[in-house]
Amino acid sequence: MRRPYRLDVRLAVVVTVISALTLVGAGTILSMEFLRGQFAIEERGLSAQVEEWAGLLRRNPDGTVVFDRPAEPSEELDPPYTGLLSGTRPVYGYTVTDAAGTVLDRSEVNAPAGHPGQADTEPVLLVGPTLYGTGPVLVAELFVPEFEVWLRLARSRSDVTALTNTFFAQSLEELGWAAIGMLLVMVITAVGIVRFSLSGLRRVAAQAERITFDNLGHQRLVGRSAPAEVQPLIAAVNHALDSIRAGAVAQRDFSIHAAHELRTPLADLKLRLESLSSDPDRDAAMQDIDAMARLIEQLLQIARLDGSTGFSLQSLHLGETAAQVLEEAAPRLMSAGWTIEADGLDLPVQIIGDPTLIALVLRNLLDNVRKHTATGSHVKLSISKDGTLLFADTGPGLPNGFPTSGFARFVRGHDNTRSGSGLGLSICETAMRRMRGTFRMEPTIGGAAFRMIFSLDRRSNEDKRTERNGRAVSVSRPS
Repeated sequence: MRRPYRLDVRLAVVVTVISALTLVGAGTILSMEFLRGQFAIEERGLSAQVEEWAGLLRRNPDGTVVFDRPAEPSEELDPPYTGLLSGTRPVYGYTVTDAAGTVLDRSEVNAPAGHPGQADTEPVLLVGPTLYGTGPVLVAELFVPEFEVWLRLARSRSDVTALTNTFFAQSLEELGWAAIGMLLVMVITAVGIVRFSLSGLRRVAAQAERITFDNLGHQRLVGRSAPAEVQPLIAAVNHALDSIRAGAVAQRDFSIHAAHELRTPLADLKLRLESLSSDPDRDAAMQDIDAMARLIEQLLQIARLDGSTGFSLQSLHLGETAAQVLEEAAPRLMSAGWTIEADGLDLPVQIIGDPTLIALVLRNLLDNVRKHTATGSHVKLSISKDGTLLFADTGPGLPNGFPTSGFARFVRGHDNTRSGSGLGLSICETAMRRMRGTFRMEPTIGGAAFRMIFSLDRRSNEDKRTERNGRAVSVSRPS
């Protein structure tokens, strides 16, 4: 199965790639424009160079003209350009010539050949060979009237790589770090914008995680803060939830109506069988009727639990509530030979629950004891201060591999279809979930044990502790 991608990460990567391609494209276009107009740039640069170098001429006391030759540019690239650019920096050649054409001074490379032209105080550009027969070179010629000499400055016209590298070395030096910083700012900004834009969608996802079958009747997705592009999806999900809710209500109503309709004919059939003389067929039919009546009752319980109607959570004394259920249900079990022990009923444990749901859980567990354990088995009910109720029996227990929680409906622990419908434990777990508690099977050496953990009413328990502490202080106060 293909792993789903994160939208914010993908958008951040896309923005980063587009930004990098934009910078590379801009550099490429700039390079093409530079190469296309390189000769114009070269001519302007050489004209400016010859005017600047004219200021290096001076006359000695003996009347000779001396040229303070500048240092030759390095053949190697300076850091940090080494390894980034290829080729050398442009190397200028020069000659200082008098009116007779005598070369007073020259460079070691790229020294231009030929005679000077007219005495022009503005740079004159021309093309010619070097003194060494190489070339052609571009020459900028300038007459310096105060010394009556011509300064001729040259550089190789075919040195495109050096010219390009010089240009980009200067560009990187001035704009390289700025471009990297701009790229980082663009990426960080894009990620921030994406995460901010998706915040509404994350809130909708959190709402969807909170929707369960229990709150399906009133919980829906609210997409006012989500992007407009996902509004149709939110509306479609809400419509699907409405359809699921309608189907669940119809199924629940059908179960309730069918169970109610079956109650009366089963009761009439049981009365007719009771009037007959006892025989094996009659007794078997009575057992089947009892099983059917039990199944119908459990279907009604499930329908009411799934509907989440008729139950109101309130603060209850756990021990008192359990004692009331035992007073009503235990006598029948004890008269048939089972023994029941209760511990911790007097503990002041206040919980949040519903007395009807608590009675439903305990009655289902007691009914399982009556059906699945032998006469004379022992049942123990224990209540702890942390809001835990432990129900244990000494019967045969459940088979190995039976789940300890998440009890599915119509799953039996035994093969005897007459002994139960496989709904009891599922009903207990659903009822506890309605009370915001948990229900699970506990490991035990013999028999079966089930632990019910209720939500404590901490405010009520705190008030009682405060009241007890106040009474204790008043008693210990000296007279």
